[in-house]
Amino acid sequence: ETRNTKHAFFPWAIALLLALRLWHLGPAIDAPHDWRQCDTAYYIRDFYQNGIDLLHPAVCWMGAADTLALEFPLPEALVALAYHLGGESIPLARLLFLCFFGGALYYFYRSVDLLFGGTTAQWATLAYLALPLSLFYSRAIHIDFSVLLLTHAMLYYFLLGVRQRRRSWLWLSSAAAALALLVKAPYVLAFGPPMLWFALREPALGWTLRSAWGYGLAGLAFVCWQQHVYRINNAAPDWSYILHYRKMVQSAGWYFGTWQQRLSLYSWWVLLQRGVLELAGPGGILFFLAGAWRLRRMANGAFLACWMLGLAAYVLLFFNLNVVHNYYQIPLLGPVAVLCALALRGLALQQPALAKGLFAGLLVANVAYAETNWYRVAEDHVDIGRLIEAHTPEAALVIVSYRDLDCRNPKILYRARRRGWSVEEAALRPQVIERLCREEGAGYWAYVGERLPRAQLGNYLDALPAPQVFPLATGPQQLYLFELRATQ
Repeated sequence: ETRNTKHAFFPWAIALLLALRLWHLGPAIDAPHDWRQCDTAYYIRDFYQNGIDLLHPAVCWMGAADTLALEFPLPEALVALAYHLGGESIPLARLLFLCFFGGALYYFYRSVDLLFGGTTAQWATLAYLALPLSLFYSRAIHIDFSVLLLTHAMLYYFLLGVRQRRRSWLWLSSAAAALALLVKAPYVLAFGPPMLWFALREPALGWTLRSAWGYGLAGLAFVCWQQHVYRINNAAPDWSYILHYRKMVQSAGWYFGTWQQRLSLYSWWVLLQRGVLELAGPGGILFFLAGAWRLRRMANGAFLACWMLGLAAYVLLFFNLNVVHNYYQIPLLGPVAVLCALALRGLALQQPALAKGLFAGLLVANVAYAETNWYRVAEDHVDIGRLIEAHTPEAALVIVSYRDLDCRNPKILYRARRRGWSVEEAALRPQVIERLCREEGAGYWAYVGERLPRAQLGNYLDALPAPQVFPLATGPQQLYLFELRATQ
């Protein structure tokens, strides 16, 4: 294939596929995983209002002791800087995250072009834009495509450096690797096998090993960040009296899962369904399978096989995260898009009009899936948050209890623009509310339900001042808003 092969429809198709995202740049945070999006949005808001402190980001669900370090908050800080130009705005944040997506897409295109040629790179880029996870998360309040921008840049400059034997490219690659490791290390690991294969293939393994010590510095930066994360999170208050609360320092089980999960057919069924419906999508699964069949006859097909091997290891290692969260499959979009492209390119060589028509069908099917299943706003959470914001002081610390809202859940507190705690209904006990009031300064308790939970709280409810009661617009529940008074 000629590397500079061009198709006139390619830039127009890119523009159209990016324009599709403009329909969902509104101000409401939507599902799936509005939980994580609300956390990210609060990081940004806190940086905007209180100054950017990359070492001490904040969450809204830990009361006044709100410092919690998870991933290195570089993407959130960049969006907060944009807020200083245009004000706090979810649509503006979406545009910034869409720019990160565009950067990831650019380096994906350049890498595929370098390895497989121009025509394959163009079809792969179009396929990438049309896959369901790409459609939704490319404009979500979500950091993952900013990480892929870094990992794809890491890959591209590595390929360029090894091919041209230029250490300056490797330094750029290792700088991108350092930032990617800080923000979301698991996404970096899958690139090890294909990068090693490429160094062997050139052949340049010896030169690469002598020249790539910048990656060691990147690993050192990651270790230092993890030590900082441990110190910060270990200093959090001991709220073990809140059901399921734990300091974010013992998360190995959450990240890696258990052997029982890996042996469960249900876990694999979840991943298989996501692979069919959300990665390739209903419109792309046949192209994916056809591309996998053509892979063995493809030049540099071993690179793609090594990339998929690295991703398989990533899924197996971070198994629980992949089963629980569909966005952990975002790194798999690249190989899936390349396999779809192999099928589309092969068809386009014989029947170009048919290839374009079938790609249009792929796009329509995947957009229909995304529109049917995603972009849903939790209107009850929006309603509850609006009422809490309207009827509590701006500096108030608020306890929120709504069904099984977990103690790390920001979805109502973020929308209420308040800090506080989420205490699920099953965890409600007089001593929990009283201790958060007396020891931590909670000023209000917002309970949402059809009636008050007297079976759990008994006479304690009678000892509290009468609540304000607000009906919800979204259902039969009511918001009972209590003003708390600390007692000795």
